[in-house]
Amino acid sequence: MRSIKIIAIIEVFVITAILILIPLFMGMGAIKPPSTQISNALAPNLVSNPILTTNPTPAEAMLSYSRSAQNVTTNPMGIRFLDKIEQHVLLLTNEERSKRGLITLEHDPMLQTTARAHSADMLERDFFDHVSPEGRTPHDRIAIIHRQLIGGTGENIWQIEGKGYDVNDALKIAEMAMEGWMNSPGHRENILREGYTHLGVGGAVKEDTVKLTQNFASTQALFQQPLPLKVKQGDYLPLTTLPATQKYAPVKYGFWVSEKGVLAANPTSIKQTQVVVAPGDYRLRLYFVTSRKRNSVRYLISSGPQVVVD
Repeated sequence: MRSIKIIAIIEVFVITAILILIPLFMGMGAIKPPSTQISNALAPNLVSNPILTTNPTPAEAMLSYSRSAQNVTTNPMGIRFLDKIEQHVLLLTNEERSKRGLITLEHDPMLQTTARAHSADMLERDFFDHVSPEGRTPHDRIAIIHRQLIGGTGENIWQIEGKGYDVNDALKIAEMAMEGWMNSPGHRENILREGYTHLGVGGAVKEDTVKLTQNFASTQALFQQPLPLKVKQGDYLPLTTLPATQKYAPVKYGFWVSEKGVLAANPTSIKQTQVVVAPGDYRLRLYFVTSRKRNSVRYLISSGPQVVVD
């Protein structure tokens, strides 16, 4: 009787072990569902390539944007730039300023390049915003393209769609844009901002859509020669400046981390032009002395071009 009980207990253990091991042996030859791998492989093909392409790192994205922006303004694909409308917008803007005793804005070719690049990008990727789909602001775009500007910047944009207008009637289109801007508090403020000194207008048309961009600048000074977009540690920057609003040259400059807007290292004397900061994407800021007292110095800090350090 005792032996029968022992045999029964052994049988229970054997059956239990078999039930546990069967799924494991079956699973060894199973094929895993490939859905995750397939979706990851197909995802890049579902995203259209933007006219102003970007790359994963901020520094490479900036370099790519600079190349693409210059290319689209010289070789636009299916886009026509509207020279006469641009000229009328500049004249009408200065007429509004003259009525109020404000200084005339000077045409700036590099601001025009930046404005044209943004109008073309909005047409190509079918959006209408000051901030591009990658998050690039007007200040970013100008700092990348305009390699000599030291100062503040601003932007107005306008569009018209459909077939109820004649794109060849340049004055009419310019008047419509100006009317829209002057009836909008923010845009009107840009047009009549006392501190602005320069303007670039970029008008572009594709099929039945026109987009206009105004890029403004309060130019404190200009670099005598365009700053390189990319430098290596140990290189020397050409930091000689020409006066504009500020009658005196800047005394210091600093590298500010573009993404975070923070100072990467203590400001350096403008005479020390060797690049010593770590590799990265930076916005230069220039320090102008506004007043000196016995124990303190006050500065006006103005933005300059963006620079990639290798």
